[in-house]
Amino acid sequence: MLLGSLGGEGKESGVDKQAAWETLKQQAVEHFGPGAVFGEGSLDARLTIVGEAPGQQEVEAERPFVGRAGQLLDQVLKAAGIARSDIYVTNTVKVRPTIEKGGRLKNRPPRAGEIRAGLEVLLPELRLVAPSVLVLLGNVPAKALINRSFTMGSDRGVWSESVLGAPAIASYHPAYLVRLRGTDFGRTRELVVSDLVAAWERARDAADGD
Repeated sequence: MLLGSLGGEGKESGVDKQAAWETLKQQAVEHFGPGAVFGEGSLDARLTIVGEAPGQQEVEAERPFVGRAGQLLDQVLKAAGIARSDIYVTNTVKVRPTIEKGGRLKNRPPRAGEIRAGLEVLLPELRLVAPSVLVLLGNVPAKALINRSFTMGSDRGVWSESVLGAPAIASYHPAYLVRLRGTDFGRTRELVVSDLVAAWERARDAADGD
C-alpha cells in the first residue's frame, strides 16, 4: 500500500500525530498531484465523516466539503448539534473524478480503480485519527468501508462494523440532497440529521466510557 507504513492506532502524542498527518498529506499530494484534497479537522475527533470525492470547489480550495454540498453539510451538522471543528472530515477518493461534456469538466462517480487508490490513503488516515464512530455519506464510502452489497435504500441508518473495526452508519450525501426539492428535500434532510445525531451520541458515549 502507498501509505500503509504510516498512521498507527491513534496513540501518538499530539505533536507526533500532527507530524504523521502532515506526512500522509504530503505523500498523497506527491502521489496524486497538486489536485489532491486531503481531510481536515480535529486529529483527536471521536467522529469522522467520510464522503465520496472532491468537486471543483474543493480542489480550488484544497479542502473537503466547501462547495454547495459542503455548505449543506455544515447546516445539517448544526441542526444535529455538532460543531465541525470537533470532528474530522475527509473523502474516500482524494482527486476529483471528471468527465468532459460540452467542452467543460463535470463531476462523475469515481471508478473502482480510483476508489482502490483512494483507500490506500484513506485507511492510514483513518487509523491515525482513530475515531470511535464513522459516518459514511454516500454509496462510495459505504460500499468501500462496510460492504460492497450496501444499498442506501435498505441500509441507511443501520449500524455496521466498518473494515477498520469502528462502528459506522451511512447516510445520504449532501450532494444528493441539493438535487431534491420540496418535501423530498425536507424529509431526506431530516433523515441525515437523525443519523448524525445518533452518531454523535454514540461517539460521546464512547468518550464517556474511556
